[in-house]
Amino acid sequence: MRRTWRWTLLTVLTGAVGVAGLAAFTQPPRPASFLYVWTGDADKASSDFLAVIDVRRGSATYGHVISTVPVGAKGTGPHHTEHQVERDGILFANGFGAGRTFRFDVTQAASPKLLGSFTNVGDYSFPHSFVQLVGGHLLSTFQGHGTTNTPPGGLVELDRQGRLVRATSARATGFGALDMRPYSLAVLPAIDRVVSTSTDMLADHGAHLQIWRLSDLALLHTIPLPKTAGGDGHQHEGAPTAKYNEQHHLFPGEPRTLADGKTVLLATFTCGFYRVSAIDSPTPAIDFVKAFGGLDCAVPVLVGNTWVQTIPDEHAVVSLSVSDPMHPRELSRVTFDSTFRPHWMAFDAPSGRLVVNDGESQLQLVTMSAIGALVIDSAFRERGAQRPGVRFDRATWPHGATGPAKAHGSVFSRGR
Repeated sequence: MRRTWRWTLLTVLTGAVGVAGLAAFTQPPRPASFLYVWTGDADKASSDFLAVIDVRRGSATYGHVISTVPVGAKGTGPHHTEHQVERDGILFANGFGAGRTFRFDVTQAASPKLLGSFTNVGDYSFPHSFVQLVGGHLLSTFQGHGTTNTPPGGLVELDRQGRLVRATSARATGFGALDMRPYSLAVLPAIDRVVSTSTDMLADHGAHLQIWRLSDLALLHTIPLPKTAGGDGHQHEGAPTAKYNEQHHLFPGEPRTLADGKTVLLATFTCGFYRVSAIDSPTPAIDFVKAFGGLDCAVPVLVGNTWVQTIPDEHAVVSLSVSDPMHPRELSRVTFDSTFRPHWMAFDAPSGRLVVNDGESQLQLVTMSAIGALVIDSAFRERGAQRPGVRFDRATWPHGATGPAKAHGSVFSRGR
């Protein structure tokens, strides 16, 4: 049946667009050509900007910052971008410190253009993360409401101009508003659900996730993550307060959906790893899986059944097989020098490359094989550099001598 369906589709496409046009449908995606890095001026004296880095292997400028797009605003606190460039060539980049999100036209890949920005949407403020829906709109987490970022926040659907489509508050009976700060989200269209995490960007609040119905954004469940105790993980040495001690359930971060379309994995910023299942049932389940090393684990990537995790305190990125989610198996790891604490990651599937940055002054590329083996790309460096990677603590940029900057959200583009 599958072969017949595929043959019929190819026949229809050939008749509609011709053989040359059909090639565009059947050619494998090409590797990324450029990398967009959402960047903040370190001393906040000059404009924040989007940096464009050449990632074309063999290019004379491989690993070079080839252009920048200042946004005309200082100290916005550049934070998350979308995790991939969508087909319409518009990229959302969030300046969380200012509660402002910028939109870039990246259809001309080497020379993006600023389209504008937005702050509050309806009554909701301080947007954080964005996921594109099937119809092209974005579903986003907003941390608060009103002009002063008052909790609770909510889920907000936006069109690609950043305009309100619909929204629902994260307020939940029996839970304090301070804990209802939606941070990031996973969309599960196959079961009509959304899973969001709650972690306050500005204060030590957050140990919950929420489950929503995708079709009408109705909030269905608010669930505390199971606390961990002695024997579940490790002591958090150097933690700011005693409450962090071996508490791996605090501050849930980025949820990711497994290939079955109905199971979610997530890591917390206190390095816990959890499975969320039975999401469309009356009693969803959250199970503690394991603890990663250290205190401040950050952004993961999920590729098929391979989970890739940043572990800053170990100066490492680790890949794990999650074919059996409750029994993950480490496949590989790369360890950087003691100055590099991995924080953000994004993946380019055609080339098998991960961008890894520390949210500060350094950015590296790591290649991942089909079996999850990780290797630092030692060729990715600017001319004359002694070590791999791109440094952001520099004096000059394509837009001028504005001094050191901090790199955060980074995303690959396959545009030419």
